[in-house]
Amino acid sequence: MRRMHWAAGLAMMLLAAAPWMAEQAAAGWLSRIAREAAETGGGASLGKVGKLGLGALDNAAAHVAALPKLGKGTALAAHITPEGHWKFANRDGQIFTAATPDELARVSATLAPEAQAGEKLALYLSEDTVFANRTALKDLPVEADLHVVVDKSAYRLRRGATPADVVAEVRPNIVLTLTDRTLFEEAVHRLARPLNRSDIRVLALETGGPRTLSSVPRFDPATKAALVDQVDPSALQQALAGLKGQTAVISGRVEGPALKFRPSKGPEQSLDIAALVQAAEAADVNLVVIGAGASHQPGGRNWLWQRVAVAGLDDALQRATFADFLASLGDGATELMLKASPGSHGRVVLSATPQSASALPLGDTLGEWMGEITGHVAVKTVEVFARDAARERELDSRIVPGIPSGLQIFYLCAVAAGVLSLPVSLGWWSRLWPQERRAEYAGRIGFYAARAVRWLAFIMIFLPVAGMPAFAWTCLLMLRDAITAPFRAFGWLRARLTQPR
Repeated sequence: MRRMHWAAGLAMMLLAAAPWMAEQAAAGWLSRIAREAAETGGGASLGKVGKLGLGALDNAAAHVAALPKLGKGTALAAHITPEGHWKFANRDGQIFTAATPDELARVSATLAPEAQAGEKLALYLSEDTVFANRTALKDLPVEADLHVVVDKSAYRLRRGATPADVVAEVRPNIVLTLTDRTLFEEAVHRLARPLNRSDIRVLALETGGPRTLSSVPRFDPATKAALVDQVDPSALQQALAGLKGQTAVISGRVEGPALKFRPSKGPEQSLDIAALVQAAEAADVNLVVIGAGASHQPGGRNWLWQRVAVAGLDDALQRATFADFLASLGDGATELMLKASPGSHGRVVLSATPQSASALPLGDTLGEWMGEITGHVAVKTVEVFARDAARERELDSRIVPGIPSGLQIFYLCAVAAGVLSLPVSLGWWSRLWPQERRAEYAGRIGFYAARAVRWLAFIMIFLPVAGMPAFAWTCLLMLRDAITAPFRAFGWLRARLTQPR
């Protein structure tokens, strides 16, 4: 038993030491790189550094190093320090610090001597540079292509007349404002998320329709496309509870705080958007409100018996990411301006508006008339009320849907602790549920079935409950053995010496 305790203890010590060893290894790298950085000094300097230790420049430099080599053009990472000095890094990890316009003019020649005159320069900027020191962008060459690096992605920047006019290009027809760093990161996280067709539910508001929504979408057996779900507008807020963890898409004509919609039968009605947002938040549902040029509902029929569809929505549902979803709603020709703002209870709101009147190609009134005739309703605005990145990551980390990831992690850790302290946990379990005896069962099937139930209960129920206490008791037993080891060794030695020969 004592040997088993020490074996379990050795395994626990190795597991506990792994993070410390990794930290020490990282500390060694950081110390060495810090020494190298100190040796390179300030001003215009060129030094060879490792992959780590570049500080705020590190993420941009790693992105540049991972880019494929361009036939023409040079890609460099860039960051401005709090002192106002620019730091540039090439794909080989060489750094050039520039504090004057003359030094800035020598960046390409120093870090990319093989580049020919007139070649395009692409600068990949750190987030600190774009959000904390955006006014310094005027120091960079006007002809350079600017990008901001967020996590492992880069987004092209469009310069404006003033630093406040700089926007990030997420897609060729989608630009995102740079008002706040946290909101920008939330927005790009949402836009980069994969689009799961089974999680996108397009709703049609129909008076007298179903008052509940199924948690599983319906699909067209021929096209495999998700069908539009009809719901009674008076029960919409309660029905959203059936879509927990999914995304609901509703459309209509937005007039201030109200969403105007026209069922297939009856007059035009309205719903309070704020109340819908609160209901979606309570149900843990992402809500997409499409402000259309007409109030007809998707899937219905207009007065010419034409099927009503929101322009680009069918195509958007087939896209790979949420950014592609919005790009399709913008019909590929209309540029959408995205603005992120904080929502309530940690949620984020994305507002997309067309940059030109081309959302309704022939003008608002005539465009609505054309929509009435053809059944294709043009998109004027899109508002997304979504969970924040932290909540999305928590949902993604769940092994079993519907159970919080923290509880699942605790469960697995408790089971692992019970396995590491198996001698103790097995001893407790045998007292609680003694082993079966073959003589007590008429046949082998019953005997082995009882054993299987006993072991299943041990693993699934007992270990999560008793794992942590068993782990603590094992540690106490090991401590006791360590304290008494010298006395036991002395007793053994004395017994050997006094033993008659």
